[in-house]
Amino acid sequence: MNEKDALHVVVFPWLAFGHIVPFLELAQQLARRGHIVTFLSTPRDVARTRPVPPELSPYIRFVSLPLPAVDGLRDGAEATSDVPPEKVELLKIAFDGLAAPFAGFLTAACGEETGEGHGRRPD
Repeated sequence: MNEKDALHVVVFPWLAFGHIVPFLELAQQLARRGHIVTFLSTPRDVARTRPVPPELSPYIRFVSLPLPAVDGLRDGAEATSDVPPEKVELLKIAFDGLAAPFAGFLTAACGEETGEGHGRRPD
């Protein structure tokens, strides 16, 4: 595939490893086909994802969006595995708080005009 035909895909999975891991698999499959992927998540969840194979790393960029503080949600709780079931609702509230940072990311990403790699606008 030539660079002009490649897509720039942005993925932003729910904060559960049952979502994060499959989205990472999807990102790697897209990267194997020459597409660019920006993978958004929280800092701790990005740090906990398994490494991308070296040959795919030029195609996959990880971007961290800090999870907003929510009363009752302990610091560092950034995935469903970090909280008991009765606190998942607080994680959902925090995730909803990422709407503005996500919109800011997309606004900035859509302003990129370089036409290369991660400088490409998302498709």
